[in-house]
Order: sequence, then C-alpha cells, then structure tokens
Amino acid sequence: MQVHVYHGDSIRLFAQLFQARNAAAYNRLIERNERELIEAFEFIKSGRDESFNWLLDRKHFEVAAFANAVRGDKKAFVWLMQNKSIFWAATANAVNKDKDAMLWLKRNNFLVYAALAEAIIEFNKFNNEDFAGYYKSPF
Repeated sequence: MQVHVYHGDSIRLFAQLFQARNAAAYNRLIERNERELIEAFEFIKSGRDESFNWLLDRKHFEVAAFANAVRGDKKAFVWLMQNKSIFWAATANAVNKDKDAMLWLKRNNFLVYAALAEAIIEFNKFNNEDFAGYYKSPF
C-alpha cells in the first residue's frame, strides 16, 4: 500500500475545514491536489457515502480508515494500527475521547494531528446542522 505523506500545512488546512468560514482551506486543499482530505471531512461531518466511496475508489485507504475510525468504527482503527498508521490511529482515538492518545500525540510532537483532533472534538460538541448549511462541497 502506497501511503501519501501529508505536510503539516495540509493537516492544518484539514483541521480548518472543521471551523466556520473554511472556504480558504477548502480552496487551498484543492490547489494542493489533496481533495481526499475534503472528502474525509465530508464523511466525518455527515457520513456521506459518496465521500467515503470516493476515497475508496481512488485508493485513499488510510484517510478513509481514519475518517471511519473517527466515526467510531473499531475495525478501521485496527486497520490503521496494522498498517502502521499510528498517528492517524492516535488522532482518531483522541477524537473519541482517549486522553492517552492525545497525550501521546503531543509528547511525540505530532502537534498538527493533536490540533486536528481538537478541531474535530470542538466541531462535534455542537449540533452542526447550522454549520452544515454554511459549507457544502460541490462534489
């Protein structure tokens, strides 16, 4: 399995998608040819099958497993661990309220992933019906 390595800027942009007024982050990810992070956001936000299938069809298995693990799929978490996607697995666990996972991310200097987890946690704290109306992917 070929894994795409994301730079810190890409993960920061991914985290920004979970905040209001995220059009600039969306546009930058498109420019960087990293639409898979947008589709992962869409799947995490709304469970859109189209987004998840888009990820699978284009072989973005790691990002798809991460998004699925964030939504609570334990098999996706196991897949991430088996495929040595430790930082993605820890980020998903941190989102799912595993304090040790958040500490691990911070202690091991995966600060952009810790920030991503925090952005998703904040996003999930609220009923995002209103927010979901603010941003709609054209895809």
